[in-house]
Amino acid sequence: MKQITITNRELLRKAAVLRQHEAYAYQASYYLLEDEPLAARAASDTLAALLQDDSFYILSLELQKQQVKRMVIKHALQIKVSVLQPSQ
Repeated sequence: MKQITITNRELLRKAAVLRQHEAYAYQASYYLLEDEPLAARAASDTLAALLQDDSFYILSLELQKQQVKRMVIKHALQIKVSVLQPSQ
């Protein structure tokens, strides 16, 4: 199993990039889910997934925003499905 190590400098760089997209991720999530806690969860899941995607950080700002949008939709739909499914 390959272990991933990330330096403090790299983590700070990634955090700075993700901060640029944090409000947009929440706004888009809230638009889709119309629920504050679920929107916060979808935005958080999106940013956490993007933290692991090294290719995201070499994209232009516009392409990053498009990627955030796609990921928000994916995570919001996953959350909505889990909320709508009856407990088993």
